[in-house]
Amino acid sequence: MTIKALILSIRTARRLRPLLLLIVFLQALAPALAAQEVPLTQLSASTNLFEDRFPRRHLSLADCFSRAERDNREIAVAYESMAAARAQITIAGALPNPVFNSTYGFGPAWEYIAAGNNQQVGWTEELLVLGKRSKKISVARAQFVQNGFQLQATKFSVHNRVRRAYCELTAAFAYAALVEEQKLIASRLLTIAGKRYDAGKAPGSEVWQARLGVLQFDTQISQARGRLVQASVRLAQLLGELPRQQEVITTDGNSLFAEGGGSTTTPDYRLVVPELGQILPAAFYERNDLRAAIQLAYADKLQHKLSRTLWLPDPFVGFNFLYSTYKKNQPLYLNINAPFQPGFQLDISHETPIFYYYQGQRKQAAATVLQQVRQCDLLTSQIALAVVSAYEALLISTDNLRKYKNELLPAAARVAQLSRRSYELGKSDLATAMLAQQQYQQIKSSYFDAVVAYQNVWADLENAVGVPLNL
Repeated sequence: MTIKALILSIRTARRLRPLLLLIVFLQALAPALAAQEVPLTQLSASTNLFEDRFPRRHLSLADCFSRAERDNREIAVAYESMAAARAQITIAGALPNPVFNSTYGFGPAWEYIAAGNNQQVGWTEELLVLGKRSKKISVARAQFVQNGFQLQATKFSVHNRVRRAYCELTAAFAYAALVEEQKLIASRLLTIAGKRYDAGKAPGSEVWQARLGVLQFDTQISQARGRLVQASVRLAQLLGELPRQQEVITTDGNSLFAEGGGSTTTPDYRLVVPELGQILPAAFYERNDLRAAIQLAYADKLQHKLSRTLWLPDPFVGFNFLYSTYKKNQPLYLNINAPFQPGFQLDISHETPIFYYYQGQRKQAAATVLQQVRQCDLLTSQIALAVVSAYEALLISTDNLRKYKNELLPAAARVAQLSRRSYELGKSDLATAMLAQQQYQQIKSSYFDAVVAYQNVWADLENAVGVPLNL
């Protein structure tokens, strides 16, 4: 049917007018679209995700670990907590300072012996009884050790999160490279569609479809660029930096998606995973947060011992020197000369616990010990749950990664390659080739997610155990 016949039929079938007009328009513009084919070199340049928009710098995983341990703000806070705990030991071991007192009066009351008032000077000292000072030192030292375990737990947590962020950034680069690769392949399909149209073997709508396949990658490129910037900012924040601009941190990502699917700190997925019975006991021994909780329970027990000494308050002992400042010549009715009259005075005073003998403090300390013991038991249960869950996730992730590497990726790549070749030879249509290419992109993107999941599962398992697992 000719175009004129179509136009005549449009007048009698008004419902089909928009569709038929679109077909006529596409056929008229198809030669122009084919003539405006974008060269592959230009497509490659336009898909550069950086485009010199953001500053770039390179960091290895070892650099990230060292920078995080040196500059991370959480670790800096933990170090200051250690300094404060060390100061508490000094405070607990300090002897109470003596209290100086002096009484010096003026006027007749201190000048005439009849009044009998003496001047005095002395010191008062608090005496710690029942070993309160040594018990306070023991409590402070136990809390200092507990802060040390907490510092190590914070370091390991930051170390673990840095590796996750580095892995996520590497995956973002891999995804960006995949988008660039797929856009280049889509541009090749556009080139083939244009040649087929010029040869009269394909309609103009096929060129439009291929062109749409190229244009749809522009949004994916924007998303990939945003993912790179966001992953770089998260990594920079863990390194102790204050993000002030958009930037992209490049990584050593080759080993992440290598044959083994592992990185410099992650075992190869083809290795045999240790038995759960070997991992679980190590977690109960190596977890620094569990050590910190147990040490805190020990410190609370020492605090309870200290509270049991409160029934006997600390006495205050004072020593005073008294002397007179009487006039030599007293009144006539006394008929004496006032001599110098020195003397010594010993004072002892202490609180008398009659109405309240600190039973509340003792009960509170005992309840705190029991509460912390329960907290340790709860943490042990949570550690066991985390280890078992991470171990099962590791087995699943390992199986998935093996299937992607051995079956899905090779099959998807082969199907996409054969579909492109079949379309180029005219044995299949463009939709089949594009569908195969989209499936390949989806499977490869899912493979990247599987690699990241494998890395994160190892990070989860190491975080549950509390130490790096080097197989």
